[in-house]
Amino acid sequence: MRWFFLRFSFTRKRTSICEEGGVVHEVVERILKASIEEFSEKGYAAASTNSIAKKAKVSKGLLFHYFKSKENLYIECYKHVLSWSKKKFEEFAKQVKNEDFFEFIKKWGLQKITLAIENPVYSKFLLTVTNLSPKLRAIVLGLIREALLDSREILLEKIKSVKLRRGISEEDALKFITAVFDGVANSYLDQYRDKPEELLNNLERIMVESDKLMDLIKFGILDREPQQLHREV
Repeated sequence: MRWFFLRFSFTRKRTSICEEGGVVHEVVERILKASIEEFSEKGYAAASTNSIAKKAKVSKGLLFHYFKSKENLYIECYKHVLSWSKKKFEEFAKQVKNEDFFEFIKKWGLQKITLAIENPVYSKFLLTVTNLSPKLRAIVLGLIREALLDSREILLEKIKSVKLRRGISEEDALKFITAVFDGVANSYLDQYRDKPEELLNNLERIMVESDKLMDLIKFGILDREPQQLHREV
């Protein structure tokens, strides 16, 4: 996108740059939206760029002008969804910045379920990585690892306040806890995927179940009673 704006800065009057940029942004957003829907519905291999162009109301030539290839289009879609996911996490982290590690993890797990239910296309699109070619999958997994770095830094910082059992590192504890809650979140997602209103009606029960699960985790990895979880400052 940057080269596009630079090109216009040399060929058009300054007053028209924003107008052209706005048009470009709107077209690109339409293409990304149509592409994510197509990839989510059919998977990467079966997705049709003809269908994407038709849904986005652009010519196929214009689609490839911006994205060059189907593979590049898919990668940009994944970047777009990961960026959305990262933004949601950052917004959540600011809202609950004063919560302790365990409460933070519990609430984020619930938030992920809610986001997935409310945004089924994005949720389904993220799963398409499982059916990619080895080369493309490696590229996408690299994007995922990069996107997770910031969130892991926040979680690692929070877990420093927790007294872990001797021999268990903060990194190992974080891997274990996030794996458990990701598994639970996926089970709830399967249960409520087509019934978002039921999920919202059962949030209190899910929170109670999350508290029970958190107690199991605490007594499995900590060497103190619940009231003594935090290190003395």
